[in-house]
Amino acid sequence: MTKKIFAILVAFIICFSIVLSASAYTETYVYDPDNHLTSSEISEINDYASYIESYTGVTVMFSITGQEDMSNDEFAYMAYDTNTDNDMGICVVHNTTDEKYFWYVTDEAQDLFTGAVVDDMLTSYDKSESYFDGIYAYFETAESYVEGVNIPDNNNSSTESVTEKNENKPEEDTTKFVPVDRKLPLVVDNADIIPDDAEKALLERCDMFVSEYEMEVAIVTVNDFEGKTSEAYADDFYDYNGYGWGENDDGVLVVYKPGEEGEREIRITTHGRGSEVFFEGIREGIITDMIPLLTAEDYEGAFTTYLDRAETQLKPGISVIWFFVLTLVGAVIGLIITGSMTAKNKTVVPQKNAKVYTRQGSMNVTGRNDVFLYTRTDVQPKAQDNDSSTHTSSSGRTHNGSGAKF
Repeated sequence: MTKKIFAILVAFIICFSIVLSASAYTETYVYDPDNHLTSSEISEINDYASYIESYTGVTVMFSITGQEDMSNDEFAYMAYDTNTDNDMGICVVHNTTDEKYFWYVTDEAQDLFTGAVVDDMLTSYDKSESYFDGIYAYFETAESYVEGVNIPDNNNSSTESVTEKNENKPEEDTTKFVPVDRKLPLVVDNADIIPDDAEKALLERCDMFVSEYEMEVAIVTVNDFEGKTSEAYADDFYDYNGYGWGENDDGVLVVYKPGEEGEREIRITTHGRGSEVFFEGIREGIITDMIPLLTAEDYEGAFTTYLDRAETQLKPGISVIWFFVLTLVGAVIGLIITGSMTAKNKTVVPQKNAKVYTRQGSMNVTGRNDVFLYTRTDVQPKAQDNDSSTHTSSSGRTHNGSGAKF
């Protein structure tokens, strides 16, 4: 009986060891004994490395360690050999003690991972600020070099073509908006309608808004909207050219397209805190003030008005407490003054009718006739309000805006 139990235990241990070894070949691609990465970061990188191996048949590994028990070459080989039996692969070791790199490449992968390729992979790793970002960049670079390797079939032979391999590759999300740094100035006169000296003065003032109010206020002129609506053009110009201050890209931007009567168009778009400061009434008021100047082609005056209104909105106002204090003080002063004036009118007595204020027989109405002289009506074209709303731009970000065509 004892022998049977012992035999069962031995068989169980052998089976468990086989299962454990097999699982090690498919799950561990990052070796981090010194805990530089979190468990979630290791899991994410392992998933990515597993994906690379699944459609190329190439195993890519990385290890961070400060070990001193064996040579770094031996450690690279040990890390690779312990975790996989694939004949096509590489394992790079970053020794954090002496800040050196070592790697092990299988014989079958020597032509794939040349010295130049490994250097490129390590350069991607070094450029990143964190271990996670660096290792992920390392695997991305490795992927770019192994994409031409065929997918292994069930017998570990390379038979499928690169085209078939790419069909199994997950699709990347190309619709997600990636913020960029602003390269253009805050005044962009593509329509070339602002005099050079005026453009310089406007730009200096726009730059002041960033330092004084932590808000980007921009001016753009164009000759056409490139087939877009004014709303879409203004939003896209703002988003894809990196306008806006701070992490929320706070700002306001006005776009103006000159033209003949009825074809001129202006659009104001806001984002972040700019949408709170330049709300609908303010935006429409700015446009109303600018239209007569734009019509008269006084572009310096129009955009100066825009900046004046913007600064008025951004200047710190009177606090609510002081508002009530001043209101109360004004009310008290008003009561004192009116009270003193009322006290002087002691001889005034209320009358029941108006006869006491007229002299009898002083006026005798014998007839009445209404004569219509003339009328005059001034007609001026009214600016067409495009819309004024909160909306989502093509980048997926929220904007507020107002516009007019006149």
